[in-house]
Amino acid sequence: MKKRGIAALVAGLAVAALGFTPGTANASDNQPLSASTTGASVSLTVDWTGSESFTLRNVKLSDTSCDAHPVFFYVTVPGFQFPNHWNTSGCGTTTTWSALPGSLDGGIHSLWVTVCRDTTFDNCSTSGTSLNPYD
Repeated sequence: MKKRGIAALVAGLAVAALGFTPGTANASDNQPLSASTTGASVSLTVDWTGSESFTLRNVKLSDTSCDAHPVFFYVTVPGFQFPNHWNTSGCGTTTTWSALPGSLDGGIHSLWVTVCRDTTFDNCSTSGTSLNPYD
């Protein structure tokens, strides 16, 4: 009986040492990104789903000023900018999206998000960069 218990323990330790722990997300999954500027902020999580695709999860776009200017964010990858997503609800509101998928033929090496307050000269700020682990 003791030999089987010790063998199971040793096997379990070997699996854990190799990183084969069941249910654990890949270190490249769930990369948080955020950006904020006067009057606007965005926060989200990037899940890379392949060399040409990603999903933004738990996206929150907030209008933090009471100035009648809507706010928006967009995703940029090298050589391409995805369409804007808007919050036009006004002062102190947050617009949310549970999942926003994106893809681009030819591959995506990295991405970043930019948040802006829609004024004559947009007031914007850009997040750090998320690198694609499938690249």
